Amino acid sequence: MANDPKSKRALVTHHFLWIVLRLVSQILLIAFTCFPRAYAVDESSESLPTYKVESIEIVGSTRLTSDYIYEQLRISDATVMSDEWLSEARTTLLGLGVYKYVFFALRKGSKPGFAKLLITAKDDESVVSDWAAGGEFGLSLVKPSPDLNENSAFRGYRLGLVARNILNRGHRAALLAEIAADGNLALGSLAYGLPRFVNESIQFDAVLSVVDPTEKYFDTDGFGMKAQTIWTRQRRGFDINYGLVWYSNRHERYSIPSAPQLVSGPKIGIIRETRLLSFMPNNGYRASVSLTPSLVNRAQATFEAELARTFIGQDIGALTFSGKSLQVGRASSSLRGEVKYELPIVTSSHGLRSLLYISRRAGLDRTALSKFTGYETVAGYRYHSTGFIGDINFKIISKNPFLEKWQTTAKSQFQEHDLKPTGDTP
Repeated sequence: MANDPKSKRALVTHHFLWIVLRLVSQILLIAFTCFPRAYAVDESSESLPTYKVESIEIVGSTRLTSDYIYEQLRISDATVMSDEWLSEARTTLLGLGVYKYVFFALRKGSKPGFAKLLITAKDDESVVSDWAAGGEFGLSLVKPSPDLNENSAFRGYRLGLVARNILNRGHRAALLAEIAADGNLALGSLAYGLPRFVNESIQFDAVLSVVDPTEKYFDTDGFGMKAQTIWTRQRRGFDINYGLVWYSNRHERYSIPSAPQLVSGPKIGIIRETRLLSFMPNNGYRASVSLTPSLVNRAQATFEAELARTFIGQDIGALTFSGKSLQVGRASSSLRGEVKYELPIVTSSHGLRSLLYISRRAGLDRTALSKFTGYETVAGYRYHSTGFIGDINFKIISKNPFLEKWQTTAKSQFQEHDLKPTGDTP
């Protein structure tokens, strides 16, 4: 029987089936043990470990204190440092404008569920001191002309000072003054901002400005004096502005003739800005609209609109088109338009940046009694280094309707004064 061929075939078949069954059982065992583990890994990957903030340590910079970081990032006992929160926190700190770069790291906390946040920050070399201070100096020249000047091409100079981190608490302030050739104030501005997050630029909550239209016609925008307190909230890519404004033409020097004397009331507006606001031009656009119902005269409700678009060409510079409109009631309006070309010429890792530019601006003002138009072409050179901005510009062509009117009036008054008898002449 042992040598029976049928018995041998049966034995081989039995061993073969036993081996196949054993392989199948092993495969099933592996499948049932591995699949749940794989599923568990996938399930855990959807909820990565998160930690609460135990403390904050800043390395590499002293411009902002840990207490201020707590306030700025709105850290509370319920704050969880997820990947999304860390990304938003880093964007917030970079938006303050005092750091060049920011890195986050987590260290083990003293109790389960908590971690220490280590912030490595590099100060931005383009601002000076812990207060992140900077300045501006500008010199304006003009083509010699008997109508605009006597013997000198000098027109005025500009001085400015900006601080973005006063008292290391995120307060912001700016002071700007432009002095005309006769020594009078052609343009002045004082601004202050409370601590809050801003998007890549300086925004101020309170601003007071004065403009002399005989010197800076294109900066008047319908009024010679303006004051406003505006708050900004960000909502889905838009900035919503609301506050109080005061526009005036009552001062003899800082006023537009025959324009509305006073507009004051609440203001609400919407701004959409896709450009990164910095010294160098950046591609994108700006669009804004606002409405101010005047409490002084309801018929003088003010509507403002602005649109600007910047196009960047590779190695050929940037071209910007911009326009602003201000409408007061039905009788008064102010329009400004500009085309500007900028050509960057120096950009170094040490913070030195400079560019050449040429600008063509035009303006139109309509009132119930008058119509004014003006234009100018300006070419200049700007540089930015260690927190200071320098600007030397030359007015090639300039027509200021208020300057011409002022000179004509002054000339007639002078001639009339010469003809008048003086003293007790019999």
